[in-house]
Amino acid sequence: MERRHFTKLCTGLVAGAASLHAHADDTTKKYTKSAIVLADQTPVNIKMLKAGESLIFSYPYVSTPCFLLRLSTQASATDSWPGGIGDDQSIVAFSAICSHKMSHPAKPVSHINYRSDVVNFFDRKGEAQSRTQLISCCSEHSVYDPADAGRVLSGPAPMPLAAIELQQESNGNISAIGSIGEDQYKRFLDKFGFRLAMEYKVTDVWQPAGETTVATPADRFSQQRIRC
Repeated sequence: MERRHFTKLCTGLVAGAASLHAHADDTTKKYTKSAIVLADQTPVNIKMLKAGESLIFSYPYVSTPCFLLRLSTQASATDSWPGGIGDDQSIVAFSAICSHKMSHPAKPVSHINYRSDVVNFFDRKGEAQSRTQLISCCSEHSVYDPADAGRVLSGPAPMPLAAIELQQESNGNISAIGSIGEDQYKRFLDKFGFRLAMEYKVTDVWQPAGETTVATPADRFSQQRIRC
């Protein structure tokens, strides 16, 4: 390879890496740190989370729902996502707002859910797939992979779920500290704000989650959970 071609290639690779890093920084936003607790104010600790179960908590605002879950496999970091926390990197959190039509867990019903059981879907190539440990939105059949930065596997969703950045304290307690990726918060709150204010019993749906945010088991958060 000629020297000028080698230099050009190296320059391109460096520029590409810098661009990717800049993009990650552009889509990462720090918010007020919120300790995740149960309804009785018991801190949520990595030791109490079981694989296959999911909790719903609000972050970064009091009316924006998120999933907190423990996978049975490792969630490795990517260039733009720090991956899971815990010794086995299996604990992750994502916004529970679908990036397509903003389906989300509501008190009466949830069309978007974490599924530890088998989900059948057609991937972007039109090939049939059967996988476990996915976030499935039955509103328009979008499927996301929480072990891979919330990547879209199927359906009309235009982008991955926004990831919630977690921090593990020295005692194993878990806090939320930021949001990573394209978020849906403004579009979501502008569209559903009136109903969310009544559902969450707040006067300001833009109120930050605060020093603590309460997590509820997903099977108790919504009266009905739609599976497809």
